[in-house]
Amino acid sequence: MEKSNFDRLLERYMEDQVTAEEKNKIEAWLDSNKAKNGRHFIWTKEDEEELFKKITGRLDTVEEIVEYRPKEDTIRSIQVNRWLAIAATLLLLVAVSYVVWDLIDNRSTTQQVAAINDIDKVILNDGTIVWLHKDSKLIYFENQDKSERHAELVGEGLFEVAKDASRPFIIDCGEIKVKVLGTSFNLKTGKGTIELKVLTGKVNLSSATNKEGIDVEPNNKVIYAVKGDLEKVSMDKTEVNTLAMRTEYNMQFRNAAMDQIINKIERKFDVKFKVDNKQVNKCKITADFTDHSLESTLRMISEVLDFEYEINGSTVTVTGSGCK
Repeated sequence: MEKSNFDRLLERYMEDQVTAEEKNKIEAWLDSNKAKNGRHFIWTKEDEEELFKKITGRLDTVEEIVEYRPKEDTIRSIQVNRWLAIAATLLLLVAVSYVVWDLIDNRSTTQQVAAINDIDKVILNDGTIVWLHKDSKLIYFENQDKSERHAELVGEGLFEVAKDASRPFIIDCGEIKVKVLGTSFNLKTGKGTIELKVLTGKVNLSSATNKEGIDVEPNNKVIYAVKGDLEKVSMDKTEVNTLAMRTEYNMQFRNAAMDQIINKIERKFDVKFKVDNKQVNKCKITADFTDHSLESTLRMISEVLDFEYEINGSTVTVTGSGCK
């Protein structure tokens, strides 16, 4: 479906490519049109085109745009224009370090995230963890039949995709499409270029001119220039290690005490441990839990220690004597 002028305007707003006057008008209008009692006005294509002209023109003031309403004064349940929902997230960034909320539309449940700190972590509905860089924006949604997982990224993020062989994880970045099943990689979008760096697993990167794409293996990266070729090169160890800086991605331990390991697990997966026997904290483990889910990590620990666990929401209860 061809995008409207209004859609393109909001895309430019998301990428901070509008004028200061347009930005003021858009934000004022968005703020005035927040849902009341969980409802939204219906905006037809004609209404959106008229609003586009008012925002980009010089005749209408901010006050006049705030008061603008669709010609048909009817209301329905939340089913808003996708780009309107994306842009509206930016209005909440002053109050929180990042914003995540669910939006129900005809397609699926959608998570939208915008980061304002140097690194902000978000755990998606499928268990995927993303460390977003400052000013980056991410949208995540699933197909109606939940056969695929989709994301759209503006900016940069380190992805640790939850493994699910039956549901591929697809990231759209304009002309570029990134497809994985369960792996970890860093993805960066910029003006005219996209950079993919793979840490584990295999990632397929394709474009509008190269539908088949290329597979990228661990410790390799691909740089794509718009209207250019896909160039794959290897990364050195320093570059690989730099990707995980200031994140909880690296979960490799050498003769580490369980209290240290538990602390890192808590910070990575946003959970809290309740340990029945404090002797467990003194046990030491050498293991690599990098790129493993919470469930997988706990299961691996239980294989080497007298360690039983139960996950209840964000609480992990541990029983057992610990060291065998």
